[in-house]
Amino acid sequence: IIDKNQVHIGGKALYGAALVGNAVLLLGAVAVYDETRDNLLSACLTAVACGLQNAMCTSHFGAVVRTTHVTGTLTDIGSTTGRMAMIFLRKGCRCARLNVLERAEIGVDARKLLVLGPMWF
Repeated sequence: IIDKNQVHIGGKALYGAALVGNAVLLLGAVAVYDETRDNLLSACLTAVACGLQNAMCTSHFGAVVRTTHVTGTLTDIGSTTGRMAMIFLRKGCRCARLNVLERAEIGVDARKLLVLGPMWF
């Protein structure tokens, strides 16, 4: 997910690209849907589109409430895990290099995962 102020091409953020990707996912879900067969692929494409929508709203607008109910928790797990991974990668994967703020962020995120993880795993 690209935050609104992170990546710019020609002066514009790539938020629109994520919206187009969301539309492509939903159109793909409709295209592969077949009433006579199992529609696992269609369901998966729709779920990915819902997760992308949640992530876009969360990162771009700072939304606290998710816009889709089903994938909101998985979006939180993914974004929290990604945030923790980026903190570690920036410091060369060494805990000793983390400053006080980064240690606090990792601690808060780890506690979030302790609450969110058991809901799905």
